[in-house]
Amino acid sequence: MKTSHLKQGQRVVITRKDGSRPPRHGVFLRRDRRMAVFCIDEFIGMRGENDKGITTFSINSNDFDVTAEETR
Repeated sequence: MKTSHLKQGQRVVITRKDGSRPPRHGVFLRRDRRMAVFCIDEFIGMRGENDKGITTFSINSNDFDVTAEETR
């Protein structure tokens, strides 16, 4: 799914196409130029109690597949 089809606040599952990492679950926050910004559940609190798990992925990356959680 292209990030242009995602709605702000939508639950998503992000998987590596080569299967080398476990799927990540989170919320699509916004697009920021050529990046998609997500709040990843598995990353929350990794760097301290104030860490909100926010990370970015390149929109043009062919390494990741983003799907809406309710469609899986």
